[in-house]
Amino acid sequence: MKKIKLVSKNSAIANIPIDIILWNYWDHEHVVGTHYKHYKKVKIYYEDDKCCYSERKAKLPFLPFHLTEQTFVVLKDNLTMRVWHSMLFNIIKAEQLLNFEEINKDKVKVTKTDYLEVPIILKFLQPLFDKIMKKWFVDVWNEDKSMRERRYKVCKLGFIDFYGIKYINNKEISKENKDLPITYKFKLPIPKITKINSEGSFRKIKP
Repeated sequence: MKKIKLVSKNSAIANIPIDIILWNYWDHEHVVGTHYKHYKKVKIYYEDDKCCYSERKAKLPFLPFHLTEQTFVVLKDNLTMRVWHSMLFNIIKAEQLLNFEEINKDKVKVTKTDYLEVPIILKFLQPLFDKIMKKWFVDVWNEDKSMRERRYKVCKLGFIDFYGIKYINNKEISKENKDLPITYKFKLPIPKITKINSEGSFRKIKP
């Protein structure tokens, strides 16, 4: 039977540098915490400086149950991400295309296009699919907002992952002689503090 793709396109602007935005999309550890209403588990099976293959338990808006999905994410370049999702033994296949437009050094426009492959007889589901994906985009975007802003603030102070802020941790550095703020540079894979690569990261908060 002929198949088509349902499509939903959504975008938003963040007053955050592009490196922080990319960190947000590739920091898998925050998913079960910040997005605890949507995710129960994330486990990474493989990742390198360009891609990540993981398994997640996720719940879409308006659905009363979680689905286990396999997700493959590729960083095509610093302005483009491609994501493939597979569920129910590859019966359900979805794709995402994320484009990052750097408006200036402190402002980025993120555009996410979702695709769901379905038999052509299910094309009537297009409005519902668009409604679900729009709600998902808005909910997740708002949940991430405060986390992104906090990271931006500490990065402007020279924060380094798993070290902290130099002139605060090292009392021998005076305020007059402290290093200038370090500009955060996005680099994969993101440093981890949990066992997400071996045991997985689980939701510890009940929705």
